Amino acid sequence: MARPRRADTPRARPARRRGPGHQRPAGRQMSRRNLPSFRGLHALIDHCPGRDRTVLAAQLEVLGLKVTTLDSGAAAPCEGVDIFFFDADAGFAVESDEAHPDIDVPTVALIGSETPSRLQAMLARQPSAYLMKPIRPTGIYSSLAIALHQFALIQAMRRKLASAEERLRSRRILFSAVLRIMNQAQIGEAEAFRILQRAAMSQRVTLEVLSARIVSGEYPLPRALAG
Repeated sequence: MARPRRADTPRARPARRRGPGHQRPAGRQMSRRNLPSFRGLHALIDHCPGRDRTVLAAQLEVLGLKVTTLDSGAAAPCEGVDIFFFDADAGFAVESDEAHPDIDVPTVALIGSETPSRLQAMLARQPSAYLMKPIRPTGIYSSLAIALHQFALIQAMRRKLASAEERLRSRRILFSAVLRIMNQAQIGEAEAFRILQRAAMSQRVTLEVLSARIVSGEYPLPRALAG
């Protein structure tokens, strides 16, 4: 007598063994190593005593920052400050766009009133980020990250602009020196540039430095032509 056939059942696939160094694909896990840390930074809060200042100072200390508070409009200690929180609603902020001009650090505006005059005064101080009142613990970490990031971007742009302006200035001085050699020796631009190059090599200075000396009269043209 034939034995009844068993219904075919799908075989379970063996579990894939993962090595000790296996990691999940990027995007499936969030690494805390990529999150910025503010531990050890010095925060200065320019705000009158009250709940908003208390909440802000407490949360900053939780994040590992050293906190210094002062009443609105008081003289601010500039040394050792890494980030500055200021009250955009204070009277001095409305009356003066130059409040604390010596603090060249990331700034966060604490905004309670959205009237055009106060917003205009606040924007004139070019804050790196802002927080709306009433201040809550949530959002403070983000404002720190945004302020530091924006400030770093602006500083990098300023350095690039200063470098570009310096290169442009050097080119103008170089062209002026070449033009003087051309007029003095009645020669073309290429020959004048070669003379300038030889003179710079003999003096062991850059073309820009020698050009500045020629333009200022410190290095006489006959000496350059003789070289």
